[in-house]
Amino acid sequence: MSINLRVSKLIAIISFLLISGIQENGVPIFALLLIYLYQFLNDLFSGVSPIFWEGLIIIPVLSLLILFLISKNYRILLGCFVVLFAFLVYFTGLVGNYHRINAVFVIPLLLFLLSSVYAIILTKKAMP
Repeated sequence: MSINLRVSKLIAIISFLLISGIQENGVPIFALLLIYLYQFLNDLFSGVSPIFWEGLIIIPVLSLLILFLISKNYRILLGCFVVLFAFLVYFTGLVGNYHRINAVFVIPLLLFLLSSVYAIILTKKAMP
C-alpha cells in the first residue's frame, strides 16, 4: 500500500470524526459517538428501564472505519464510503437543518469526500 493511499485514508477517517453537527447544539461526530456509548453503558449497568439503544451505533461505525483503513479492495472502500456518508447524514442532522450549514461543517466534509474518493481511485489503479 502506497504512502499516498495510507495518508488519504487517515485524512478521510480523521475528517469524518471531526465533522460537526449542524443542529442547534451540534458536536463533532467523535464526541457524539462517545456520548452515545457512555449513555448506553450507563443505562445498561445502572438498571434503568429505558435503555438508550443508539449507543450500539458505535459498533458498525467503528467497524466501518477500521475496514476502510485496512481494505485494499476498491469495492469495499466504496461500500464503506457510502455507508459512512449515510451515517454522516444521520449524525449531523443534515436533512432537517440544511439551512444551518457553515464552514465548520463544510471544510471537514469536503476533506472527507475528497480524500475518500482519492483513496478509492488510488486503490482502483493499484488493482491488477
